[in-house]
Amino acid sequence: LAADQGLANAQFELGCSYSTGTGVVEDQAEAVRWWRLAADQGHAEAQFSLGCCYSNGTGVARNQAEAVRWYHLAADQELTKAQFKLGLQYASGEGVTMDETEAVRWFRLAAD
Repeated sequence: LAADQGLANAQFELGCSYSTGTGVVEDQAEAVRWWRLAADQGHAEAQFSLGCCYSNGTGVARNQAEAVRWYHLAADQELTKAQFKLGLQYASGEGVTMDETEAVRWFRLAAD
């Protein structure tokens, strides 16, 4: 498999397959494992997916600070949905100190 050869896009897609149970038995922990491999290579969508997993406690223990970390990595790569989620985290104070100015900054970046 291309995912076994370290190709980030293939690892991300395999994580998606495990997350939804498409072609494999659904396994959220396995989805997280593949997404982490891709995310560690800088794959923005995988980073965003990990942020969602940590935010919701899907396949991993719920950890808002870890969610923020992954959202931030993806948002810094201009992934709009990660910028929006990061804005929500700052607006709610989940995983970070509440900061309305920072929230607005991320919402504006997402809107552009």
